Amino acid sequence: MTNLVMIPAFGCDERLYAEIAPLLPSNVLTSTIICDGDSFETCVEQVLRQAPEEFVILGTSFGGRVALETALAAPERVKGLIVIGSGPGPVADPRAGLRRSERLRAGEAEQVASEMGDMIAHLEGPNGPAARQAFIEMCATVGPDVMTRQSDALAKRRDLRPLLPKLSCPALMLWGVHDKFSPAADGLAMSAAIPRGRYVELADCGHFPSLEYPDETAAAIDHWMEDVGLSPQL
Repeated sequence: MTNLVMIPAFGCDERLYAEIAPLLPSNVLTSTIICDGDSFETCVEQVLRQAPEEFVILGTSFGGRVALETALAAPERVKGLIVIGSGPGPVADPRAGLRRSERLRAGEAEQVASEMGDMIAHLEGPNGPAARQAFIEMCATVGPDVMTRQSDALAKRRDLRPLLPKLSCPALMLWGVHDKFSPAADGLAMSAAIPRGRYVELADCGHFPSLEYPDETAAAIDHWMEDVGLSPQL
């Protein structure tokens, strides 16, 4: 049995992965951890407290950053890493991140979710509008307090690029070619910097492959896990 721990994106919950989890092999046991720390160090602590002793970790966007930081912090426990739409670099504009946090504290969570929703999915794709709506609905459930702490963590992220060559576990970078939050080039560069890295790109897809193309996303994860020996034969 392989334990696959999934970390949702900013403002999201287990519904982000609801469509892909049933498509993975029965020998892959999935669980979701919603991290709500105001720093990535705190989020990593949350994961390590709740995760099995050994696990593969998958994360999207904010969750992808948590996954990467966890793999670096606990290489003896993390046997595989899947990052979706989250680059390893520092925050590009700290002021923008702090401004988002200020707006969330001021009661503008709905507006923030709507504005981000316009960029989350590739709206011209077949599932783009539905993915946008799903993101807005998840934000409403998760709530402004959690979103604010996650926003604070994002506004303080450090540069992890020098550490990527130290990752010894197999790693999959899974990206939508139309990702407006983290360019596909970030995923490609990260896969090249990680010794056992691999890059997979989904055409006509934005920031949320698991919502926009669940079948293709699950197939890419399944194939990679089997190929690198992380999915035991049934």
